Amino acid sequence: MRMAWKIAGTGVSLGMLLSCGDPVPPAAQAGISIHLQRYDPMDPVYGKTDCPPDRHWVNVPYDKNRTPTSQAQLTDANQATRAVNNQDGNAISCSVQPSGGGFNVKGSGQGYAEFDGRKYKPSIVHIRIPAIAEGDSNAKGTISIQDDASLNPYTSDECSYSVQGGNFGVEAGKIWGSVTCQNLTDPKALNAACHVDTGFFVFENCAK
Repeated sequence: MRMAWKIAGTGVSLGMLLSCGDPVPPAAQAGISIHLQRYDPMDPVYGKTDCPPDRHWVNVPYDKNRTPTSQAQLTDANQATRAVNNQDGNAISCSVQPSGGGFNVKGSGQGYAEFDGRKYKPSIVHIRIPAIAEGDSNAKGTISIQDDASLNPYTSDECSYSVQGGNFGVEAGKIWGSVTCQNLTDPKALNAACHVDTGFFVFENCAK
């Protein structure tokens, strides 16, 4: 089943030609909303840990109408606000390439962060999914998250990625899915661990 992609305009004409006669490829773009959450104090494994960034959304693109800790969700299973590579201070790179019976996914998004004239550290999200196929709901992968609230990167290799439901799907050069992760840690922060209870991402115009 193919996805009902809703691709936002990139401002690049597909008919524009380079001097060598090759079409100009459209710029990579992404919409990412990841929710960092504290563990329940009663959690048998991580209940005694702390999550210094506290609960908040990490967005690419960044919502410039809100501070880093009051960001609202911008991407879900059916809609996404997108950042375009090299526009508005954002940087997007991605590849969704066939591998075996599925795809190998690498996606990175950096959202320029500013509110009320003050510049913050950018929102940065890296995802890696070694193998995911159309309809998968529990593909294993990793994530790295950093923004002004977290200061340092929080990473996890205990993530579950899904491309099942809504407009979700994956094909060469494109992916729209969700993610949950356990045990996001900052090696520089002792006894610190967060988790991703809800996360959504779109990458389009990727290398394929």
